[in-house]
Amino acid sequence: MAIVCHCEVVRERTIVKAIHRGAHTLADVQAACGAVTDCGGCAPAVMDLLDRHCGLAADPVSVRHWSITSA
Repeated sequence: MAIVCHCEVVRERTIVKAIHRGAHTLADVQAACGAVTDCGGCAPAVMDLLDRHCGLAADPVSVRHWSITSA
């Protein structure tokens, strides 16, 4: 499986497992496995995984919060 978050070395399968265990927002994924907690370059890929695996759009408020606080 591919590494999605290179900063924290989080693989796609780890994110998918987090989603299947109840992570439904970007913030949930961050808390569950640490992806998207550093540079944010993987946010689009994580949001795509959220969309594909739980059928919900990623939480835009979490995305805005991340980009404001991490800039």
